[in-house]
Amino acid sequence: MTVRGGRRGAWRVRGGAVPGGEVPGGEVPGGGVRSGAVLAATSLAAFTATLDNTVVAVALRDVQDDLGAGVTGLQGVVTAYTVALAALLLTGGALADVFGRRRIFLAGLAVFGGASVGCATTGTIGHLLAWRVLQGIGAALVLPGGLALLAGAYPDPARRARAVGVWAATGGLALVAGPVVGGLLVAAYGWRAVFWVNVPLALAVAVVAVRADVPPQSHERRLDVPGSALTAVVLGATTYAVVLAGRDGLGRPVVLALATAVVALVLLVLVERRAADPVLPLPLLRERAFLGSCAGAFAASLAVFLLLVFLSLFLQLVQARDALSSGLLLLPLTVGLVVTAPVAARWSARRGPGAPVVLGLLLTGGALLGLGQVLTAHAPGLLLGVALGVAGVGVGLTTAPVVAASLEAVATGRSGLAAAGVNVARELGGVVAVAGLGALAVSRLGAGLTRTLVGLGVHDTRPVVDALLGARTGEATGLLLGDLGLERALQSRDVLLASAETSFTASTRVALSGGGLALLAVALLCAGLLRPAPATAPGVSLRTGARGRAGDRPPPRS
Repeated sequence: MTVRGGRRGAWRVRGGAVPGGEVPGGEVPGGGVRSGAVLAATSLAAFTATLDNTVVAVALRDVQDDLGAGVTGLQGVVTAYTVALAALLLTGGALADVFGRRRIFLAGLAVFGGASVGCATTGTIGHLLAWRVLQGIGAALVLPGGLALLAGAYPDPARRARAVGVWAATGGLALVAGPVVGGLLVAAYGWRAVFWVNVPLALAVAVVAVRADVPPQSHERRLDVPGSALTAVVLGATTYAVVLAGRDGLGRPVVLALATAVVALVLLVLVERRAADPVLPLPLLRERAFLGSCAGAFAASLAVFLLLVFLSLFLQLVQARDALSSGLLLLPLTVGLVVTAPVAARWSARRGPGAPVVLGLLLTGGALLGLGQVLTAHAPGLLLGVALGVAGVGVGLTTAPVVAASLEAVATGRSGLAAAGVNVARELGGVVAVAGLGALAVSRLGAGLTRTLVGLGVHDTRPVVDALLGARTGEATGLLLGDLGLERALQSRDVLLASAETSFTASTRVALSGGGLALLAVALLCAGLLRPAPATAPGVSLRTGARGRAGDRPPPRS
């Protein structure tokens, strides 16, 4: 094993984990649960926390009926969780490194489970939003803490790569399965069931985590409070700005959020340059493997969310499929991901992450770009299934190696940071897919509807377009009646529906094509970033930024 870095705070470790050493926060080994049980528990925790990104979407109509929520409130049910999770992931990773991965993992489970109970029992939309924020905070502790716990349970690099493959496949499965699972729960037990189901899962995971026999972390650290706070502001404000821009367009709130993010980022750089134990070590941002893993995670998440959101809506709105048949048609994406991820993990362990990540991004980008070119309102299911299968294989090839690469880029004592970095990239990828490319698609859809309404003789098109985009068909019909009269309004109905289908198909093609081009560009980027580094290259100290040479410091005693 080669330890890289020449000072006490050296952070890069090549060739495997470093067991033993001092125990931060008084963490002690558990009661002897085998590593396989730790893998099952952390994978289930990742599945549950990731599932809440998408499972709520199918319950929104029932939430609206029960709590009387408006459109803004319903959007907040989704974005409150996403913003809180993205904002605090790096802080959660830092807490796991400082106070112990098991302790933070269990704390996250407690917060997540308790907030789920609050969501399930609330009677107002305001309280539901508050509980969703707490859920996001809990998930921000669970995801990096769980992956750090898993890394500690598998000190051997080859076995760890295989375990990470299973963990990554489970998290990816949660994204794809969210709408299906949510639909089944809502149909059987109502919208509150999507939150109640988290409670027994969190309890089961906690029991295993308490008894898990995980090697202690290798060195003591201190919490960088100013850096953690500024990191949360940067990530939270950026995520919020992208969500607002996708929903409302560029306006004053978006500008204020972006300005807040920029100011906080400048302050963060100044603070982290002087911090003894920075939450975001600036030398890490020059580490090719870490940057490549984050870029790959961002691109894979962007692709998954694009397919889940846009293609799912296309199947239901344009091809008039019900929720069940749409979910079944998306199954090739799930199967390809789950089957390929463990294979990619073994490939990455033997040959490095570069080849599987680049190939996976090329396959997924090609599938998105191909769909964007050939998609029509009458596209056969076989064509869609093949494209989704190819995309699933590509995402599976990417998901596990980027996680393994991020863990290998830092020392065992900073596995929480590595896990948090990849999960932040994933969250941002999903936000950009839904809000960023979503804004582009909605803009094109609105333009198409406007042209049709002008051709029909509607004088004030904006209120009608806004009503149609908001699915307020009754309001749109009333506006048309007032402008065109009964006979012409009825005649215009079929024309508008056909126009909406054509415009939505064109918008979906634009979003898929844009996503495909983005993935191909990231593939080229990762080809350079994930090249194997020379074995004798100098490392960087996370504490001081000083350069050192391999072998300057002997490995810690186990």
